[in-house]
Amino acid sequence: MRTKYCFFVIFWGLCPDLSRAQDTKPFDADSFNVDVTYMMPVSYPARTLSYGYGVALRNDSAFVYLPYMGRVYQPAMNDDGLRFALPAKDVKARDMGDKGKRVEFSVRKVPVVYKFTVTGYEGGRADIILIPSNAQSISYSGYWNEENQP
Repeated sequence: MRTKYCFFVIFWGLCPDLSRAQDTKPFDADSFNVDVTYMMPVSYPARTLSYGYGVALRNDSAFVYLPYMGRVYQPAMNDDGLRFALPAKDVKARDMGDKGKRVEFSVRKVPVVYKFTVTGYEGGRADIILIPSNAQSISYSGYWNEENQP
């Protein structure tokens, strides 16, 4: 009997998301912060990311710090990558019923336009689809962080 109890305790400790899903607030489509933990490029293998990457939307501004892997069709000169804080344009939010909420917006960093689709789910999980105007699309996943909600 003791062996079964130890297994349950160890298993529960390895699955923090089970307890997280019970007491989270709903995803705020107007103001959110997504901590990105995984990226899925089109032409390369998917990989786990280290701490510190994310996308946030607050006060009609997008704060982006993401890695990118993919084919770039028109390189931008003097480009510092996907690290910027710029105004978000055409922000559209819609409810997906019990599944969560989806937010679509675009950011213009001359000469490139980045289109983001962020889906926040009830359990705290989030998916991001990024479509740059000069390169291949890429997807990310992670968790929206209610403690860091602006």
